[in-house]
Amino acid sequence: MGLHENEVTTVAEAYLSVLRDRGVSRLFVNAGTDFAPLVEAYARLKQSGLDFPEPVVCAHENLAISMAHGAYLGDGRIQAVMLHTSVGTANAVCGVLNAARDAIPILLTAGRSPLFEDSVPGSRDANIHWPQEMYDQASLVRELVKWDYELRDGVQVAAVVDRAIDIAMTAPRGPVYLSLPREVLARDASGPLPARRSATPTDAAPSAGAVERLADLLAGASFPVFVTAASGTDPGTAALLGRLCEEYSVGVVESAPRRYNVRPTSPLHLGYDLGTAVANADVLCFLDMDVPWIPARVSPPPDAIVVQCGPDPHFSRYPIRTHRSDLSVTASVGNLLAALATALPGRSGRIAKGRRAAIEGAAADSRAQVARRLAAEGRAGGPITKAFMNWALAEVLPQDAAVVSEYWARPELLPLGAPLSFFGTPPAGGLGWGLPAAIGLKLALPERTVISAVGDGAYLFANPAACHHAMAMHDIPVLTVICANRKWSAVEGSALGMYPHGHAASAGQLSPLAELGPAVAFEQYAQASGGFGEAVTERKDLVPALRRALRAVQDEHRQAVVNVACPG
Repeated sequence: MGLHENEVTTVAEAYLSVLRDRGVSRLFVNAGTDFAPLVEAYARLKQSGLDFPEPVVCAHENLAISMAHGAYLGDGRIQAVMLHTSVGTANAVCGVLNAARDAIPILLTAGRSPLFEDSVPGSRDANIHWPQEMYDQASLVRELVKWDYELRDGVQVAAVVDRAIDIAMTAPRGPVYLSLPREVLARDASGPLPARRSATPTDAAPSAGAVERLADLLAGASFPVFVTAASGTDPGTAALLGRLCEEYSVGVVESAPRRYNVRPTSPLHLGYDLGTAVANADVLCFLDMDVPWIPARVSPPPDAIVVQCGPDPHFSRYPIRTHRSDLSVTASVGNLLAALATALPGRSGRIAKGRRAAIEGAAADSRAQVARRLAAEGRAGGPITKAFMNWALAEVLPQDAAVVSEYWARPELLPLGAPLSFFGTPPAGGLGWGLPAAIGLKLALPERTVISAVGDGAYLFANPAACHHAMAMHDIPVLTVICANRKWSAVEGSALGMYPHGHAASAGQLSPLAELGPAVAFEQYAQASGGFGEAVTERKDLVPALRRALRAVQDEHRQAVVNVACPG
């Protein structure tokens, strides 16, 4: 029995039908000459009655793949992207690296220069079909994807798509790559399409012995601490992690967090500074942390027990990573926490009576420092600073907000109260991710107020004209708040960190290599696409401007940009 009452007529139609049947609801596209069979397939939809993914047109490849990244963060389903041959793939490499290091499953597809020079449907008919061909197009992304393949014939469409989805969705998740020659897509196809024959493997569960040992360590410690950055990618883990900490007196640290991982107001939340938090720790359990600590800055105490957990706890795809581990547990964070919830109750009598008070005292000190910092920023005058921008955003942040930060928004300074409320820069740090990811997140979660918090450099890298064009085309209102400090802070900070007494430090002025002037009226990008735009240069004007922008997004359903001059 086939997938549809109306049969497909081409491999392109078969491919799109299989995608939709396997749960792919949208296809992010940046089209080229290799798309002709797909264009024809979509044009025949009214006649064919087939069910295809919704096409989401994107005017740049980084926009397409980063929107897919954000959409997965919103709905947890594999996303599909299709780009134009070698050149489109090349433009997407930065986004592929971000997705790979953030464990985001994306089926990245691209056309291929036609195989034949003439004589078959879909063969070469444009000059670019010769110079765009590569001996190995997939080599552009092979080191970053979990699998790559080229579709050879229509008879294997379902098998190839199922293989791609299985590999992408198997933990640790990540992108896969499939090239689609135009001649293959143009071939005739008929007959029923096979249903899926394989189920995606379940996430890894920890061994009983590892759970018993870890439970013993946590129960017997005087100052045990969970450390996380992105365990909240699975939104269900946040409540479980918080419950384990509070029921069994375990501290928790969010180190460079890029998700909402645990309730920040928990009395056992030790804050966001790993160095301060680990000073007294005797058991440290790192939850799927690719960089648990930076040895040049901080390391666990020599006598502390270090536990590393995750679907690939030693991150085998990283060329070098030698952080010590006294116990390494292969398991998803959710499965590990669930196993501990079963193992710890029988050990609660071993927990030292004074440890909860010690951890709560350290956590209270951390919260007090943050409160004092925010209060001081709210009272201060002078130029706008990043801390003041956080204070201002906290003043107006809607309860349903989801903040996507690629620079200045800090979860410790914002009143975040639920899963899916915060998303930070992927570990690889490929710039230009934040704004398109926010657009993709809003596409997946249309009921949420999505706020993109970016610096001027990240905003420029995102191809802002393409981003605002997409928001207008697809009716996706996002609020973008730009911290325009007119410099590459990471470049400046790195140079001064390596050479604190060097020539750059003594020059007393910004290096030209870190310069990002002059000031740009970024707010006009939104205005040019029918949205709200406002520039802010004074502290007193920021909160009112944010409120006006939120009204535009929430009440008028318009995109908005607040461009903030922030020299501090």
